[in-house]
Amino acid sequence: MSYRTNGTPDHTRLRRSVAGLVASLLAVAALVIGGAPAHAAPTAPSGRASAATVDLARWMGDMHGYLDGQPLNRIAMPGSHDSGSWSIPADPALCTSGWSYNVAKVDPRLAASISRSQSGSLTDQLDQGARYVDLRLCFEGGRWRTFHGAPMGGVFFDDASGEAASVKRWIDAHPSEVVVLSVSVTAPAGTDVKEPLTRLRDLFGSRVATRTELSPSSTYGDYMRAGKNVVLVDSSGAVDQPWAWHGDSVSDRGSYPAGDPSWWDILKSFFNGSPPQQIYDQTLSLNQAALARDPGADAGRFFVLSSIVQPDVQIPQLFLIRLLSPFFPASVRDNYLMYLANGLNPQLVTKLRTDWRAPALARNMNIVTIDDLGGRPQGDLQRAVIDINTLPGRTA
Repeated sequence: MSYRTNGTPDHTRLRRSVAGLVASLLAVAALVIGGAPAHAAPTAPSGRASAATVDLARWMGDMHGYLDGQPLNRIAMPGSHDSGSWSIPADPALCTSGWSYNVAKVDPRLAASISRSQSGSLTDQLDQGARYVDLRLCFEGGRWRTFHGAPMGGVFFDDASGEAASVKRWIDAHPSEVVVLSVSVTAPAGTDVKEPLTRLRDLFGSRVATRTELSPSSTYGDYMRAGKNVVLVDSSGAVDQPWAWHGDSVSDRGSYPAGDPSWWDILKSFFNGSPPQQIYDQTLSLNQAALARDPGADAGRFFVLSSIVQPDVQIPQLFLIRLLSPFFPASVRDNYLMYLANGLNPQLVTKLRTDWRAPALARNMNIVTIDDLGGRPQGDLQRAVIDINTLPGRTA
């Protein structure tokens, strides 16, 4: 075996030279192919999931990093309008104490067509991101049923199979999701109108927040630490208990479209052939004005932006559609309110993604009530609302 003067065998020095050459070649290849050494992909900060991909059934918990220090009445959240109306059938029974009973009894099917504003059950709506539920109950035939105006849907309190029980199961399974449940009731004289609120309080138990301990301006984190994820708003003013939040804890700040138009307005709309875009423009205009308005005394209340249509002036058009029913699909004839909503909702998405992201408007965004909440592809309307929470300056 031959040695160099330093005592190292020739073949050992050769192996070291080859190894060094290979290492140099690999280093050059790395620079050519991919630059610096690979690192693990960065992950989003804890509790800051993207609104575009978040699970709508658990979006509050998944986005808690944006929400923990934020007052509940400044969290942008989807809500459903006339939430229980989804179960109104095409030929409904009527609530005799409902505000539109005398008109609805002339043509219950027409009344149903402009009363049904949701296509999925209450738990479907919660799964689709709604955190404000507009629940209206009528006492008729000895039972509480959901209704809108006069047309009635299903029985609400029906043992373990009723919708109240299914909402309770959903609330229990989603402790990170705070749900504001606004309850209004109508009933014949002599009925115990406190019963629905009391039964809901008993159903949800310790999860119900009290207005003596929490408020609309308490933070999401405050609710989570207290173990409270249900707010029961008594919109009818029937109950005076700490767990029944007063109706004046909610304000629409003038965003609710004007109702009860005069017959002249209705006839004028009919003879002018008023297109739905006119009522869409009314909604969008009212919404933008409400967002731009300084909350003033409403700063301590929940703000419900009523992003819904008011179809009353469209009644003559619907009447003609029903007369010519063979020429119109059921999606228009029997679901006219949702047909109108499905024309408005894409325009709401655009507004939420553009004009209403301006700091002066976005800072006021809270609850956005929607007709046909589940009718949008991939929940884009709900996601556009939720995404407002990620804007700079929103996080406390």
